[in-house]
Amino acid sequence: MASTRPPWLVGEPFDDHDLGTLRSGKEAQIDVVERVGPDGRSCLLARKRYLPRTVTAKGQLESLGVQRSSAFRHDVEYREGRQFRKSRDRRAVEAMTTYGRKLLQDRWLDHEHDVLARLHDAGCRVPYPVSYADDVLLMEYVGERALAAPQLAMARLTPDEVRRAWSDVVDGLRLITAAGWAHGDLSAYNLLWWEGAVWFIDFPQAVDIAANPSGLSFLHRDVCNVAAWFGRRGIDEDPEEVFADLLSAAFG
Repeated sequence: MASTRPPWLVGEPFDDHDLGTLRSGKEAQIDVVERVGPDGRSCLLARKRYLPRTVTAKGQLESLGVQRSSAFRHDVEYREGRQFRKSRDRRAVEAMTTYGRKLLQDRWLDHEHDVLARLHDAGCRVPYPVSYADDVLLMEYVGERALAAPQLAMARLTPDEVRRAWSDVVDGLRLITAAGWAHGDLSAYNLLWWEGAVWFIDFPQAVDIAANPSGLSFLHRDVCNVAAWFGRRGIDEDPEEVFADLLSAAFG
């Protein structure tokens, strides 16, 4: 099912204006873009540009508008269950040729857009995926012009807010798992805190828990990671009980 176009997204034709880099992670750089519509209305978008896995020429990073190359290397386990139909493509990926690396980059981008769209439709609090092309994913910006939503790890929460955030995380994980996915790399650094609620971000490595042989292991690791972070902040919950609850959501 396609995601419903949100009311804040301005119509065509539009002009995009770069407002600067928000953050640069291990596999992508996030920039803020202001999109202005024909009637003068505007909205803020986050532009996620996947970093090149190899740099072959001087000035390549500058020409792509990024600050560094990707530090995300060990992705084989995440890719299990994602198939390339053409044998030529499979061989290129296995050999990690230039063509194979480009295929992987495109696949990760397409995969994140697809997962975000599915989870948005399922009611999970994730950024709405606007469009993607040429190693770039445009999506909803979480925050306001003067202040981007902080990562949960950096947010200053009261004890009541910590409890609310834990409840949000568990509710979000139920929706994600019920939709058939595990985030695969969940931590307090790819959760955002905005207006009293938790948002889930960064899904390029999300795994299909049925198709990927390690899917349930990734889900279990996600639960243990976030439970440990909340445990250090006074939330005493058994990650094994949460994991069992999520399995019921996925297969019940």
